[in-house]
Amino acid sequence: MYRYYINCNNWKPTRDEWIYATRCIIKTEVERIDRFIFQRDAKFALAGQLLIRYLLSQAFQRKSSSFQIQRTERGRPFIESTPKFDFNLSHHNQLVCIAGTFDGQIGCDTMEYRINSESKESIESLTNLLRREFTKNEYDFILNKSKDEKIRFCNFHRLWCLKESYVKWLGYGIGFTLSRLNFCIETDNFDENHPQQVISNTKLELDNKLIDEKLRFDEQIIYLQDNEQQIITLCLSNKNTCQPFIELTIDDILKGCTPLDENEHDEEKWWNNFQQKRLK
Repeated sequence: MYRYYINCNNWKPTRDEWIYATRCIIKTEVERIDRFIFQRDAKFALAGQLLIRYLLSQAFQRKSSSFQIQRTERGRPFIESTPKFDFNLSHHNQLVCIAGTFDGQIGCDTMEYRINSESKESIESLTNLLRREFTKNEYDFILNKSKDEKIRFCNFHRLWCLKESYVKWLGYGIGFTLSRLNFCIETDNFDENHPQQVISNTKLELDNKLIDEKLRFDEQIIYLQDNEQQIITLCLSNKNTCQPFIELTIDDILKGCTPLDENEHDEEKWWNNFQQKRLK
């Protein structure tokens, strides 16, 4: 079982880092990243591709450049391997995270959890807008567990992350009816005195029936600067060990990646194009 994340807000790419990073992934992915308009989007996408190769190198103890990464019809990256290995990537807000396992399928999702900035809309209006995506039980958990607006937003993001992790475990993109999923949360709050805490007792009902107990949801809060928080949720087989995510720096990841030869002639172009992208 492998779980890693990087805080991309902390990464201010240097020329050498960007050039080396683009040499470590295939040219078609570099070209896809190069089409982003904003620096932030390009940076997060590149970090995600590097994390995939870092994860694979750790799992199989091979050079990261030795893997041929393909995409499903729905765009999900995978490798054809023996034994079977599944991995899933997610990025949002400040983090890019990935998890991989030799024991079954895996779905990974991350969202902001507690942030300092004020929301542009109330939790009532947001929840009502997405009312059809939640069951009555979930709707009540969001709005009735607390009168504190920030806690309500935490509950909303937690449930949304749970739903997305299951849909990604299925291998779906958009189109799955989220209201078919009813999450029964047994542990309401995370213990901030234990930053490595992983909650794994949340249950799921699908079409009003409790799903197979062999499936588990692991939830972890990542504590950021200025008392902000982000949640990462995994949907996976309970054969996997319950363990916290490991934070990596860009140096850690680049040291674990080896270059491919196909991008070396265009490396200055990729760096120059990145510098010319817009800032958000």
